[in-house]
Parts: sequence; structure tokens; C-alpha cells
Amino acid sequence: MINKPSKRLMLMQIFVIFILPVLLLYFQIIPYSWRIFILALSSLFIYGIIKRENWSHEEMGIRYDNFKKAFPYYFFFTILGVLTLLLLERRVNMPDLDTTSFFIKTFIFFLPISFFQEFVFRSFLMPRLKDIFKNNFTVIFINALLFTFIHIIYPSLGIILPIVFISGILFAWLYQKFPNLILISISHSILNVTAILLGFFYLN
Repeated sequence: MINKPSKRLMLMQIFVIFILPVLLLYFQIIPYSWRIFILALSSLFIYGIIKRENWSHEEMGIRYDNFKKAFPYYFFFTILGVLTLLLLERRVNMPDLDTTSFFIKTFIFFLPISFFQEFVFRSFLMPRLKDIFKNNFTVIFINALLFTFIHIIYPSLGIILPIVFISGILFAWLYQKFPNLILISISHSILNVTAILLGFFYLN
């Protein structure tokens, strides 16, 4: 990575990409239906930053050298996450989902968004936070906090936010230990599909 910006500029980028759009959606300054457009715009903005600073594929987590070593950790985390969601669903009364609605939301919205979220939060944000904060725990905590923050637009926040924060901590820890955008995107996709099927991300 070259052309690294100042810490002040990096903090400003984080605010514009990760905080401002969520606030605009949450307070309905911009319509909720624009959320996909906002995500796409943020991704393009990030891509522009990455191109300008000449990030390597390895710096973005697009790598295959650690695939074998990382796979068991991601696999175990995904299985544990699915089992946890199944157990939680038994204790929480989540709304039933229409099958057609489920498939539409899953394959048109939630599967692509899993990759984009990992690209934005782990591939871009993790290295950015490491440039600002030297402590690994601080990097993981802030990453999970910002990841949780984008989920305030969903209902059932008392259930959703704790789940997302804990999974955000684990996702960030895994990516810190084994930075692999492919594996973490697959894991996130599986957990998203499970959560949707069980009604955790029901949208009114």
C-alpha cells in the first residue's frame, strides 16, 4: 500500500462510509429503499480509495496461500453460528416467513450483500483501523461496533444487535488471524441465509 493518507483523513473516510449513511437511513432523511444504492455507492467509494492507494490483493484479503490453514476455523465458526441461531430461534418467537419472499430476499439481496459487507468491513475497514489503532483488540472491537451499527435499521433490535455484535467480534478476530475474503464471505452468506430463514432479519 502506498500513498497512505493521514489518520485524520482516514477517520473522516470511516465516518462518511460507515456512520453517516446509517444515520441518514435511520432518521429517514433518505428513504429506506435507497439502502442498496447507498451500499453500492460506499463500495465504489472504497474501490476508488483502494485504487488510489494501490492496495495489493493480499492487503485486501484476496489470497489463497492461507486457504487450507484457515478453512477449518471458518468451517467450525460457521457450523457453530448456524447451531446457535437454531437454538435461539427455539427460544424467541420470530415471525414466519413467506417462502417466495424468502427466496427473493435471499438470492437478490442477502447473498450479494454478504460479500459486499465483508469487502467493506473486513477487506477495507480492518486494514484501515490497523493504520489508525495499533492495539489489535481495539481494531476488533471498533470493527464489530461499526458492523453492529449498520443493523440498527432492522426491527427486533433487542435480539438482532447482541447477535450481530458477538458475530462481528468473531468475524473480525477470524479475519485478523486468517485474512481471507473468500472464506469469510462464504461463512457470512451461510449465516445470513440461516438467519433469514429463521426470521431474524424480517423486514416490515
